[in-house]
Amino acid sequence: MDAYPPDYVQHNLPLVLLSGLGQLDHDSAKSPPARQESGARISTESPECRSDQAKRLLQAFRSLDGTDSVWNSSAQPGPTSSIRFKIKAVGRTYSLPARKAAPLPQSPGAEGPHIARNTELHSPLSPLSPGSPVFPDGVFTPLWLHKHQEQVPCLVLAVFQISANEASQDERLRGDINAIRNALTRSMFKTRFAVLLISDRSILEAPDLEDRLGMIRRATNLDSKSGLFFMPPMGSDAEIETFVQDMMKVLQPQCVEYYRDLTKHARRKKARGGPPPLSHTPVGGASQATTQSGWNVRYEFKQAVFAEYRQEMDVAERHFAAALEELFSTEGGVLETTTNWSPRWNEARLLSDVTALRILRCHLWLGQTTGAVQTWMNYKHRMKDLIDRRGKGSGTYSWAAWEGRWAVIMSQLIQRAEIPSLQRPPPESSSELEVFAEPERVALATERQRPWDLLHHSGYWLRLLSQGIRARWERALAIPDEDRLSPGQSPASSVANRWKTYDAYLVPDPHEEMSVSAEGGHDHVAELGIACMQASKEFAARQQLRMSEQIRLELAEDLISAGQRSDAIKILMEIWENCTWREDEWHIPFARLLRMLLDCGRHEETEQYALIITAVTWELLAIASDGPSDTPLDLMNCVPAPSEHGIIALTNRDGDRLCPFTVSFAFATQSSYVGESQQCQLTLTLNTATMAKPIRLSSVHIRLGKKLVRVNHKSGSMQSSTTPELTILPSFAEHDSGSSDVTADLLFSPQSIKTFQFEIMLREAQVCRIDEVVIYVKETNFNLEHVLADHCVLPLNRWQVRSEEKVDSLLLPHVDPKAITVLPKPPKLQVSLLEPRKQYFTDENIRLRVNLFNVETDCISGTITPALVGTTEDPATSLKWASDDASGAPAVISDLDASSSITKELFLQAPTEASSIALTLEVQYALKSDLDTILSKVVTFDLSFVPAFEATFTFLPRWNPDPWPSYFSNTSTDIPTGIKQQWGLCAQLSSLTDQDVLLRTLEVVVHEAQGDVLCTIAEATRTSEVLLPAQGRHMSKFELTSQKLSLDDRRPSQIDLSLIATWSVGTAPETAETVIAVPRLTVPTSEPRVLCTIEHGQTGASPILRYHLENPSTHYLTFALTMEANDDFGFSGPKYRALSLVPLSRSQVEYRLQLHNDAEGGSWISPNLQVVDSYYNKTLRVHPGDAHVKLAADKTVQAWTGVDDEITT
Repeated sequence: MDAYPPDYVQHNLPLVLLSGLGQLDHDSAKSPPARQESGARISTESPECRSDQAKRLLQAFRSLDGTDSVWNSSAQPGPTSSIRFKIKAVGRTYSLPARKAAPLPQSPGAEGPHIARNTELHSPLSPLSPGSPVFPDGVFTPLWLHKHQEQVPCLVLAVFQISANEASQDERLRGDINAIRNALTRSMFKTRFAVLLISDRSILEAPDLEDRLGMIRRATNLDSKSGLFFMPPMGSDAEIETFVQDMMKVLQPQCVEYYRDLTKHARRKKARGGPPPLSHTPVGGASQATTQSGWNVRYEFKQAVFAEYRQEMDVAERHFAAALEELFSTEGGVLETTTNWSPRWNEARLLSDVTALRILRCHLWLGQTTGAVQTWMNYKHRMKDLIDRRGKGSGTYSWAAWEGRWAVIMSQLIQRAEIPSLQRPPPESSSELEVFAEPERVALATERQRPWDLLHHSGYWLRLLSQGIRARWERALAIPDEDRLSPGQSPASSVANRWKTYDAYLVPDPHEEMSVSAEGGHDHVAELGIACMQASKEFAARQQLRMSEQIRLELAEDLISAGQRSDAIKILMEIWENCTWREDEWHIPFARLLRMLLDCGRHEETEQYALIITAVTWELLAIASDGPSDTPLDLMNCVPAPSEHGIIALTNRDGDRLCPFTVSFAFATQSSYVGESQQCQLTLTLNTATMAKPIRLSSVHIRLGKKLVRVNHKSGSMQSSTTPELTILPSFAEHDSGSSDVTADLLFSPQSIKTFQFEIMLREAQVCRIDEVVIYVKETNFNLEHVLADHCVLPLNRWQVRSEEKVDSLLLPHVDPKAITVLPKPPKLQVSLLEPRKQYFTDENIRLRVNLFNVETDCISGTITPALVGTTEDPATSLKWASDDASGAPAVISDLDASSSITKELFLQAPTEASSIALTLEVQYALKSDLDTILSKVVTFDLSFVPAFEATFTFLPRWNPDPWPSYFSNTSTDIPTGIKQQWGLCAQLSSLTDQDVLLRTLEVVVHEAQGDVLCTIAEATRTSEVLLPAQGRHMSKFELTSQKLSLDDRRPSQIDLSLIATWSVGTAPETAETVIAVPRLTVPTSEPRVLCTIEHGQTGASPILRYHLENPSTHYLTFALTMEANDDFGFSGPKYRALSLVPLSRSQVEYRLQLHNDAEGGSWISPNLQVVDSYYNKTLRVHPGDAHVKLAADKTVQAWTGVDDEITT
């Protein structure tokens, strides 16, 4: 945009004049152009404000200046928000431009037509004013934009200092304010006016200030809300900035309204169809006048600019588009009616370019990125069509310059707009840059967008600029020599012919564009270099590295053609060092780069570039195709003479530099054992042009782990065949360092293939693969070393064999021929478990017998280490050898002879939960004949652990004959005073094993008794051994007694018990202890209950059946008892009875039985006594009270009539 007048291209902001805060250098008013008269002059007598607060106030106003702000709606919002201004600080004196042009001077006494001043005088910049630059037939001038942006403000803000102690200055303030108002009235501009009074004290500190301000406001007729502002002392900059922002928000509507009034004025003049035609010509001989289309362009452009002042960019875009259509209109448009030889033609083109530029800015401002690109392309096509039809054609250097200028305009607009998706992130950011902006919704809804319709980043447009500069340079070089001479040195006919041939729009004339002298002329090369480097940086910032390199490569080519090889080689070196074409195998552009770099290095002939020649030749051999026969590539003689500083040393690594050799490698087998020799083949292929000279390698180094094989060149024939060759290298001795040396013919012709076969000995058990291959070329002038890493060495999939004086190949059945698995010697020691069981039991102490049988041919010594895999975090699980107390410690194997065995005992404490565990035994041993080689073997045994028992528990009440405590007895002892209750716990153990289990002891343990209760167990431990067969059952009964600590405690209690079983499998000496948790027992203490017992008298006597009724509650209870008749017995006792129980008491009812069938030994009878609570009408359940009474399967009570020893279950 530098080619256009600055006033034409800058974004317009409302101009605000600050009077009284001093005048800055960059705010000084520019000198008015020639032929313009000064208008009203603003001058006041009050001194300028020089206080510290006034200086900070000026800086606060400057922060609202949007001159250097970004061109987008975020940095400069519209009129609905806080818009930006152009703040211009002036002194106490300022001159406004003239509103009307001065009348034409007339000689005294001259007669002429009477012309009314108010109808004939126009703006000094109007095409109707003789002094205007566009008089009489022009359209527009940038001076009009300069006037409104730099000279005529929308607001004059006068700042005065008012002192609280000096009321005498009020008269001068009123006079200065009125003087400014009168000057603005005389200027005939509708500029708004406001006053800011800075005080040294606030109104609270000086109440008289309020009356003084009121008098000043009334005397100056200022609005108290938007015309007169008062600023008390403020301590911080933040307060001042807030005050200034609030004040400008109040004044903003007046500023916007000012430009809206100007828009209305321009719209009215356009509606009238422009000014009426003059009845006479003010200046004799001037018959031309601005056309109606020109007036329409003028008014539309003005309305668009005023919309920009208001920050209404959508309105501005419509008016600019209307002005552009008027310029290009085929029905009397300015560009269609103006002759191309007239200066007005270039003025119209300039206005057209600026209008299109402002349309692009409006599109980007509004986020219409796709619309901006389409507008850019449409305008370019329309202008090209216009130049071809009415101009000098699009084949001139002027048009090429215009194309480049039009491209750089878009690039600069994108940079000034700072479109978020196209902005560069900070260097520390990891986010990726977008290559183009996403199309807006309107564009997506209309039609499918082409790639070139999207807005790309500025580098894309800078590349178009470079293309325009390159075209301009080429066309400038085509200018004939006679047209390159200055007009003073050329005949008049030649000068006239230039005017018809060349277009000088915004470009120098032909003799200045491409001068005959070497010093003169336009510097196309420098301009092209700047454009290309800027474009390259933009592409590189978005990771478009190939395009960045392509642009710089084209620039280097242009520099070479211009003879600037020193500058070109710097660019080529930068590309060559970090080129993506090398890795991506883009050989065509990379070969072009290498040839240019080689050509520049040969022409420079300096020590600095001698190294480049060797490196570039080496890489060029890898990709160059056959070229001219007179320029074959010769690596051996690429450096013409030895260097003065010694031999050139060059080290390359594949990936950083290309290699003309393709290296392939393979092992003969996929796996082998330690100490066995391995066959390997290495194939070298020289992939270069057939016209290139042969290459002689000094040596090739192959590194395989700790092994290094050096193949050195041996003197032989200087000719090499292109047919595949197989060279079987002789066996070689290995040095102490692991390296070996061998010789072979290393002379390679283009496209030749050589395979070298050799043997190596690998002594470590591991996966061995080729690490690197190093190629050495040593000549008198240079030493070259190229390192090929593992990933750069290709796998050799076919094994070369010699057959009848020819070389055949066999397919290798390997997944990775470059690697071989070297296995240790296989161990032959056998490890097994003696007499293993299918399953083991939880909590069991297991004795495992591990048998070691030596199948080796020699005596062995070593260790065996046990480990458990799959165990949970169970602290009970342990593992140790019988001969060692340390858990998990290895056992020693000492001198186990061949074909002999040894048994080790391993103790394993089983886990407490059912699980599966893997027992691993790792044996590490060495043969007596080879103690340095450690053989290892790991054996795994799966052990399954299941529970040994399953327990079920029955908890029933029992009759306790002990007397109950009295509620009325008073005791002060600490012994429990609650009621004793007896309970029966029956534990049934079911064996889950497939073997006999010997139960050694059974014990019931009380863990916790909750609810202030004391629990005791009679005979808690049973020590009699019981042999429990597989899947068998065993029942044990325990008696529990519970007693509350207090007789008043009626709460239920909970008791936690465990059954501890000590057992062993069969007759094994190892015992195991299993803890079985008993479900929590709930003991009610306040519920009444009925217990049934039976007493057997002497032999032949009738049994006595007793029912015990207990009332442990604090209520008086009455029960109705009914004894039902039974077929098995008769009874003596009450059949119906009512029994009352006082609180905390118990009673019993007896029935003497007479059995109908007195079976031998006794029998079970089922007496049925119904006990009903008379109050609640609830039937109480009868519970067994001793061992002779039980509950049947149908929940009925059954009593045994025989003796105790004959009770059967």
